[in-house]
Amino acid sequence: MNEPETIGFKIRELSLLIGRYMERTNEDGHIRGPQGFALGYLVNNRDKEIYQKDLEERLSIRKPTASNLVDRMIKNGFLTTAPSQKDKRLKRLIVTEKAIQATIEIEKQIEDSEKRMKQGVSEEELAQFFTTLEKFKQNIQR
Repeated sequence: MNEPETIGFKIRELSLLIGRYMERTNEDGHIRGPQGFALGYLVNNRDKEIYQKDLEERLSIRKPTASNLVDRMIKNGFLTTAPSQKDKRLKRLIVTEKAIQATIEIEKQIEDSEKRMKQGVSEEELAQFFTTLEKFKQNIQR
């Protein structure tokens, strides 16, 4: 039986392959998928007040998943929390120096994996790929 030629299957397959590649090249072995994405977002926006709700929206994850993610990142020493200056009911997410250093390493990994994936792919093909992915996202969010 042939492998299914469906969009979802192919995207999942690529996602798994990227994840395995990142794990193989991850030197510290502690940061995985969602934590890495969250850290990148938090570190790159550390001049703003960021809350758990922002992670939910940015990473397209649900509240319980975001809550577990934040708890793990606090436990791992990547985050602390503080009351919001705007609304004391909200907890602001604050990255630690450890998170900043980890993000530098993650960004090197991402750069390496992106370079590897783009081998043999023209700029036009890449632009079309991103355009098509965006259409898929818009269609599925309706």
